[in-house]
Amino acid sequence: MAVDDVSDRPLVEKNLKNVLKSAIRAKDLVRQILAFSRKTNHPRSPMSLTPVILETVQLLRASIPTTIEISLLNTASSDTILAAPVEVQQVLMNLATNASLAMQEKGGTLEIGLADIGFTPDSPIPDAVPGEYIQLVVKDTGIGMSPDIMRRVFEPFFTTREPGKGSGMGLAVVYGIVRDLQGTVTVESEQGVGSTFRVFLPRARTEVEKEQVRTGRASEGHERILFIDDEPMLAEWGRAVLERLGYTVAAFTDSGEALKIFASDPTRFDLAITDYTMSGMTGVKLSEELLKMKPNIPIILCTGHSEAVSPEIAKEAGIKEYLMKPLAKEELARAIRHVLDVG
Repeated sequence: MAVDDVSDRPLVEKNLKNVLKSAIRAKDLVRQILAFSRKTNHPRSPMSLTPVILETVQLLRASIPTTIEISLLNTASSDTILAAPVEVQQVLMNLATNASLAMQEKGGTLEIGLADIGFTPDSPIPDAVPGEYIQLVVKDTGIGMSPDIMRRVFEPFFTTREPGKGSGMGLAVVYGIVRDLQGTVTVESEQGVGSTFRVFLPRARTEVEKEQVRTGRASEGHERILFIDDEPMLAEWGRAVLERLGYTVAAFTDSGEALKIFASDPTRFDLAITDYTMSGMTGVKLSEELLKMKPNIPIILCTGHSEAVSPEIAKEAGIKEYLMKPLAKEELARAIRHVLDVG
């Protein structure tokens, strides 16, 4: 909103955009951390490895010493596999964290690469099923491992770190995820030189559709919107942003009050946007009550991080769109036009 207000002051606008860029980066890092921490089963679909690797490297860069240089190399003709992004993040985070620990005293280079590889029936790679694979390589220039340690490195609870400083589960998790993805993983190491982990994942036949880059101003409209968030600052933000886009907005911090206003005249509103976690009534429960009174009203549910709600739960409740906080104006504007114009 501040950026919009200072378009005639280029220096202030530039500084505000840098602040906004940093905030968006923080949002992305937190999202990655939350995704990484979830221990649930994740639906798998064709996915491109490169964007996930770039996101994970961004997270790594914020958490490993600056004495460690990160080098990326991609020679793969296709990087599509069948997996869930969080699984790839867990594999890469565990391998890269392990590599950074091997270089924590003297620093070094962490190399992450993608390459094509094919396996034949007589392939020397253990447990490799013949076919086309993508090779994910994580290489460090750290202290390396002895042959005895290297043989046990994927064993659960095996660790060379001091008591209390390592669970010995990181590489075991890597092995488990890779095997579950119908792949395999190998390790090469030399003491004083470094270690190289190679993850071989079957290439998916289906290519991932490239996301269209959206440009231009946020979509505008003239519909009537009911906006509910129990945080006053966010309720005010929603009202102000949507009014600037041309909408007529009634904003509430009390879900019960919002429900009463809606019940007095359901035809007054064309769309409802609600937070999920609110005192007294969740966004899903509120949505169900609104739909009882006006079955065709489109609803957008917004949430931070909650184990109690998901896109699937929202859809089952009749909610049209599910957005993760914090929201950007453009993201909210696109969702509004989508549910109103497409349905």
